[in-house]
Amino acid sequence: MRKREYLAIIVSFFLFASGTRAQYVTKAEQIRHFYDCYMECFETGDRKMESDLLGKFLTREMLEKRARLTATTDSDPLLRAQDVPEHARQSLTCRHLEGDWFEVAYRTFDWDEQDTVSIRIPVRATNDENGDVRINYITPYWGGDSYGDYLFDISTQKVTDRLDACTFVDTFFKAYAYSYATMSPTLEQDLDQLRKRYCTPFLQGKYSALKQQFQRDGEGIDPLIDCADFDVFWYPSVRTYMIDSLTFRIAYETGVMGWSKNIKVRVTREKKRFRLSDIEVE
Repeated sequence: MRKREYLAIIVSFFLFASGTRAQYVTKAEQIRHFYDCYMECFETGDRKMESDLLGKFLTREMLEKRARLTATTDSDPLLRAQDVPEHARQSLTCRHLEGDWFEVAYRTFDWDEQDTVSIRIPVRATNDENGDVRINYITPYWGGDSYGDYLFDISTQKVTDRLDACTFVDTFFKAYAYSYATMSPTLEQDLDQLRKRYCTPFLQGKYSALKQQFQRDGEGIDPLIDCADFDVFWYPSVRTYMIDSLTFRIAYETGVMGWSKNIKVRVTREKKRFRLSDIEVE
């Protein structure tokens, strides 16, 4: 059977399983079939087929996050791997955990082990407005086997820019990271508004220059967080440290190869409101 014929059958299967006939095919079965097709893309190198699959079964927010996570880890977050051996598809399973959470599992070869090892990946999937199954979050490898809607139970952070410099820096950074962590559907607009409102013109210009430099180097890094993404698992680790009255260090743990991020920020005061005036990655 040719690859595209196989894809057409699988896509038809998903469409058949959605809506009023969803009771005949479980979400777990649909997610497993999606992963089976996705792994085939890796085996065949068919990037067009891969793009079609991702567009059909990931939400727009997760599709964008996948790109950011790939840039952050240099591996595929859906598989927690850079490549997948052929026997992985043969061992592929998916089971329901709770609510909208499922566990995708397969076995792969680990060069540090004598035998294959089990990869277990929690994913969250819901139905869109058409009743079709959409994956809207995949636990990255630093999250291990953690899952649950409680992960996204983060209070909205309001920026406090009149009280003192330390409070301003802390609340600004947490508000900025909040949009990433909760996968805001208006992520870019949210971040842009925060920068325009709370960063000086000098820093906005520096941000744009650094962003363009990273893009020329093939990196999607956001200079304010020194990373291409900010994951919900990192949010509890955010800390603000004072260096002097107008200089602070923002730090957080990523779980990516043990990396810790440290960004030095400078603050100024304009018309009784604090503003970020400069940044420097340490």
